[in-house]
Amino acid sequence: GASHLILLSAQELREAWSGRGSVTEEDLKVWQANTEVSPARQQQAKWLFDLLRGPLQEARPQVLKFATGSDRWPSDARGFRFVVEPRDGGDEALPSAMTCGNMLQLPCYSSPERLQTQLLKAVQNCTELHLA
Repeated sequence: GASHLILLSAQELREAWSGRGSVTEEDLKVWQANTEVSPARQQQAKWLFDLLRGPLQEARPQVLKFATGSDRWPSDARGFRFVVEPRDGGDEALPSAMTCGNMLQLPCYSSPERLQTQLLKAVQNCTELHLA
């Protein structure tokens, strides 16, 4: 039965039910390990995870929401899968996402700085428009 649920605090119950509202370093390692990357976007995927470890650390939940539809890290991430695929365009194009497949589609950016700028722009515009 569910009698063990009474032993959980409200925070523990929320995390068990809907995941955690933050993405830790350990979570990021799992995220990266469970990511299938198209050969055409190996460099951009490496930059993505480097940025999520550094300058985009605080934006991890927003990036997660943009790409998956949820800003909550799963309480049991063993089944979590993520995909990075190519998208047409270069430095001026925005990334796109297919939330039903946990897929982030990245244009062929020429630098990590350009990836950061365009990803933040896409994430912020999506959030402002309540599309994610």
